[in-house]
Amino acid sequence: MILDNKSIAYLILALGLICNSSAFHASQVHVAFLRVETSRRRSTTSASAITTSSTHSSSSKISKLIHKMALSADNDINKFSTNDEGPRVETKQIQLSQVSAEIMTCKPTRRMDPNPFPNLDPLSSAKSNASNKQPLLFIHGSFHSSWCWAEHFMPFFASAGYPCYALSLRGTGGTFAGQGVKKVKIEQHVHDLTDFIQYIQEDESESNGRTYLDSVKPVLIAHSFGGLAIMKYLEKNLLPRLNADALSSADLPISGVVSMCSVPPSGNGKMTMRFLKRSLKDSWKVTAGLAMKKCITDETLCRELFFDDNSELADGVSNDDLKRIQGYFKRDTIATIDLVDLAKQLPSIHTDEVGKAKFLEYNCTTPTSLPSLVLGAKDDFIVDEEGVLELAKYYGVKAVMFCSPHDAMLGFRWRNAADKVKSFLDEEIGKEEK
Repeated sequence: MILDNKSIAYLILALGLICNSSAFHASQVHVAFLRVETSRRRSTTSASAITTSSTHSSSSKISKLIHKMALSADNDINKFSTNDEGPRVETKQIQLSQVSAEIMTCKPTRRMDPNPFPNLDPLSSAKSNASNKQPLLFIHGSFHSSWCWAEHFMPFFASAGYPCYALSLRGTGGTFAGQGVKKVKIEQHVHDLTDFIQYIQEDESESNGRTYLDSVKPVLIAHSFGGLAIMKYLEKNLLPRLNADALSSADLPISGVVSMCSVPPSGNGKMTMRFLKRSLKDSWKVTAGLAMKKCITDETLCRELFFDDNSELADGVSNDDLKRIQGYFKRDTIATIDLVDLAKQLPSIHTDEVGKAKFLEYNCTTPTSLPSLVLGAKDDFIVDEEGVLELAKYYGVKAVMFCSPHDAMLGFRWRNAADKVKSFLDEEIGKEEK
């Protein structure tokens, strides 16, 4: 039997793995994105190079030979490495209990198995590909659907190791509310959110081989009106047992909450009155842009309400991007939230004298309450700072302000919000996973 260069290269690697000798050690060949750790040396390869180690003079000739042959086998070796394009966002339809929902997912790119011959260790591949970080569930606000998270946030957090999921709420994106339906009730959003949490638990358990569904507890990350869906979700699950010790936030199938530029517990009413007192002109812009949906056709108004004025900066919202986004806005407002119904059951109804949610106060059966982050944008035209502070009181935390317009997940300043969220995840959620 005649062996070609590729076969010889793999044979030498195999011998090195089996013999574990200094002359044939696998650490002497490094492939792009492959990290090899040995007791002698820890090294990481460059993004797309194949290098050789010359640590041991006795093996330098063999290393050079392997390097030469590996170059000709580059395409074959790449199948062991991580896709250099990074995590990809995928869109699909899933069936929830009441509706067929459009969702987007972005999973961490599977890490390269440190054993290029997994058949020798069948458990190695499963271990290396599993993510030990809790998934993130992104919830959009009005005029948006799951697409708004796919632009920057989902790839960013998936690259950091977090499995990402985004739901298009009923009546937006590809989640059809029903023939002729123009209004969707908040409890319908909560129902779909509850179903989707269960879907994520099942999907992550299957993907990562987790034995118990309860070990998968997504972090809910909401923007604008999506924050109200989270508050109503917490209310639905915790309020009925307000005076009981049987349930706390620790028992919920979620591990934390992030509210970004979120509508406060009192809704838009108080904010609208503040706008009227401060500026009739700005009040009219908000009313015309949102209630009358003028932002769908008026590019200047749309940019002023949601984005930065500068469209020329890197990662900014260009004029072409703006037109594309306005097309999404039009599609995602065919069916809107029923504000008359919502006004009768605003989350502020169940707050104490200082504005904190009453049912969160009673979560004392465990030493830690629900980890929560409230973010407010300093340049937000829609949600003012008073609204952000009101929401922070609701969760019993301090508000964190950052520089951004209302659509903080889009535009050239998206990292300002993403970095705040990532710090929270690493510090508050990460410590629970260890």
